[in-house]
Amino acid sequence: MENYEAFVGFDLCEIPLSSVAQKIMSAMHSGDLVESQNWRENEKTTEVVNSSCNEYRVLLENENQSLEKRNLNSSTSQASGVSIKLCLPTSSIRLTDQPSSDQNQKNISSLAPPSCFIPQCNQEALVLQKTECKRKHFLKENKNNEEKEMPMNLKRKCSTCHFSGKTSKHVALEEDVDEVEAHLHCGNARACGDHFCDIRYLDDLEKSQLVEMLKQAVAMVITLIYEDGSTQLRAEQALVPSVKGIAVLLQSRVNSSGLLEVSASDSDLGEGSTLHEQYICLETEQSSTGGREQEAYNQFARKVLFQMLKCKCPVICFNAKDFVRTVLQCFGNDGSWKHVVHFVGLDPRIAAWLIDPGDAAPSFEDLVAKYLEGSISVNVNSTYGNSSRNVVNQNIRVNLKTLYRLTMGLCSQLKVYGLWQLFCTLELPLIPILAVMESHSIRVNRGEMERTSALLGSRLKELEQEAHFVAGERFHITSNNQLREILFGKLKLHLRSPRETLPRTGLQKLPSTSEAVLSALQDLHPLPKIILEYRRVHKTKSAFVDGLLACMRKGSISSTWNQTGTVTGRLSTRHPNIQGISRHPIQITKPQDFKGLEGTVLTISPRSMFVASDGHTFLAADFSQIELRILTHLSGDPELLKLFRESERDDVFSTLTSQWKDIPPERVTHADREQTKKVVYSAVYGAGKERLAACLGVTVQEAALFLETFLQKYKKIKDFVQTTIAQCRQTGYVASIMGRRRLLPRVHAQDQQLRAQAERQAVNFAVQGSAADLCKMAMIRVFTAVAASPTLTARLVAQLHDELLFEVEEPQVPEFAALVRGTMEALQDVPALQLQVRVPLKVSLSAGQSWGHLVPLQEAPGPQPSPRPAESPSNHPATASPLVSTPLHFSPSFCL
Repeated sequence: MENYEAFVGFDLCEIPLSSVAQKIMSAMHSGDLVESQNWRENEKTTEVVNSSCNEYRVLLENENQSLEKRNLNSSTSQASGVSIKLCLPTSSIRLTDQPSSDQNQKNISSLAPPSCFIPQCNQEALVLQKTECKRKHFLKENKNNEEKEMPMNLKRKCSTCHFSGKTSKHVALEEDVDEVEAHLHCGNARACGDHFCDIRYLDDLEKSQLVEMLKQAVAMVITLIYEDGSTQLRAEQALVPSVKGIAVLLQSRVNSSGLLEVSASDSDLGEGSTLHEQYICLETEQSSTGGREQEAYNQFARKVLFQMLKCKCPVICFNAKDFVRTVLQCFGNDGSWKHVVHFVGLDPRIAAWLIDPGDAAPSFEDLVAKYLEGSISVNVNSTYGNSSRNVVNQNIRVNLKTLYRLTMGLCSQLKVYGLWQLFCTLELPLIPILAVMESHSIRVNRGEMERTSALLGSRLKELEQEAHFVAGERFHITSNNQLREILFGKLKLHLRSPRETLPRTGLQKLPSTSEAVLSALQDLHPLPKIILEYRRVHKTKSAFVDGLLACMRKGSISSTWNQTGTVTGRLSTRHPNIQGISRHPIQITKPQDFKGLEGTVLTISPRSMFVASDGHTFLAADFSQIELRILTHLSGDPELLKLFRESERDDVFSTLTSQWKDIPPERVTHADREQTKKVVYSAVYGAGKERLAACLGVTVQEAALFLETFLQKYKKIKDFVQTTIAQCRQTGYVASIMGRRRLLPRVHAQDQQLRAQAERQAVNFAVQGSAADLCKMAMIRVFTAVAASPTLTARLVAQLHDELLFEVEEPQVPEFAALVRGTMEALQDVPALQLQVRVPLKVSLSAGQSWGHLVPLQEAPGPQPSPRPAESPSNHPATASPLVSTPLHFSPSFCL
């Protein structure tokens, strides 16, 4: 432990380090860590290993000798068992000018380097030699026309990535010859050394050496390559091409002799260490028609990808979730989703979002311009269609280096702003969870959905005809302007309304046709009621039925989850927006042309069309009154604290209604409960008496009285609102209970409306942002617990703000339900973030074969989490604990 503390360079706090924090620390201290304290400075000058031509000839002769020498060296390496040395590849970055000591050279063996990993000029000579052999072989093949494939010993080469399509090997050979000659005649001695090493052309020894380099890597920078040659670093596109391969910048530690150094421990590092950079690429398209050779490559590619997932260092990747999902797709049925639980990906997009939540979806170019101050120009849009492959690969290499530098700088900024711990503890562990969710689809009853779509379509036509009849003319029912003209110009319903004034639109101050206005007018004329039903039916059909049908693939749907899509920290979804599907069904009048349906009123529930797969059932875990509990914790109101501590699992809003209105609990009606709920959140979020009046269907005076009496009963709520706004004015931001921030510069605006809006947003974020943090932590702990279990197989399929939806094997429901309840309710105490919620957290569980027909589960006490022993680098647990922690005083050297 003492050596570990000395290596990482900070004092360990009482809270144990999580595996996530230790992986990140390893990468931070193994990377470009002695840059200037100002992270925006340019990268240090790289040093290249140069040798004389005679030395290169000697190395070339050694390379062409028999494989016995390689095997002998390999045996020596295996016998050593302490550390391995590989010859220095393309380039090195000097970490210190101190020469290595003799002691650091002990117990080290060496392996013969693969052709992709040898020094640059030596590599050039080998490429020329192999190119000449290939040229002769190519001419011979054209003459004889006997063989269709080149021998494996001639295919082994260090080549550039070419993902532009299925190009024949003969054409690829000619291109490689021209490319090598162009590099050698351009006077650039490093050209060949900077090529990507295509793992398809490695022999068995080179493959084993690559795997060893992956195991001992100190940093990996990764980007996906698409079919058109573009990468993840390009600007957002409406249609994303399919993934063709993965490009990797692999950083390894080498000693002063240019040999890969693998020490027995992280603290046993020789002086004069340098970082070596190697570029590799691998195809992800796995064909089943390529025979034994293709199958062998597929197996090796999966091995490489698996090693990337479990490597000791974090992986730097822009949109790391897409990388993890791609890896899961490559594994297919050969791998379990549990393999990705330990993956740690440093995603600069998430880091930038934590710093500035208002910039939810910046591109790579945007982040470079914003955080590197325009000191680097990037080209992310070149494809094989408009640029040579060499130019494209050069852009990829430059962009990978820029991505590394950008990520290091953003991590430094996270530390400055006090967001580093939130980044490590909450956001990074969420990346593999969302990737697993996207890789698992939810089954949908397509036949029932198509019948529902036809039913709703018929009802819409009937409603449109009814609207034209009662209006006395035809008009576009979806046009607010035409509807406004009929309601207020022709029918003059605003003059007959009992309300003094009706809401108007924002800028033009025209009479509003909102739901609140139509609800207020529906007793005066049949048209407003028809429009209300038309809007409900139209929204259900377009968004929740037809929209889902358009996203279905093979009878199921899988949403895309966005981690950086909101300013409150909540997750968002698209294609389809499964979070927007209401849990409340709608009722419509049965269309006249639909026969065989019983009754005149039909209930439509889009959620009921989501069905569990065979042998499984849905289980929903819902935080009960989570926002009200967070409000109670933040305000510290004694009446609310007493209410939550004594009511146990009673209906809190019913009890609150009884206290507020001073009526017996048994006399509280459902309408009273709903009224209390709306008053509570209106008081907290500053909805105002006018909006509350429209929501409750009462007068403004009555709504004002509700708010006044409620705030008098629970006085600390008003104090909390005022304190939150005052702190936001002082600091310019508001923070959640876990440290998430939202910048609100308009809190100082001169315009009263803008300032009032910012004040409401401050209070809203304090409550909703804190609830979002707790729900994310619940996802992480349940996911980790299931991954650590040898028997449980439950899958998280959706997160709906304060609700988690799982698909569980039916025999495992009782065990899993107890685990979920115990894990989520234990979040009242989160030592990793020094958080202890002052009110108990309660979780309600329900299950069923259909998402729309879940029934409450009989409550069973969940197992209490056992105390977690302190982790140490020398005694890592084999599986991750549900508790995820990070040190309070985490301060890597690059964050100084």
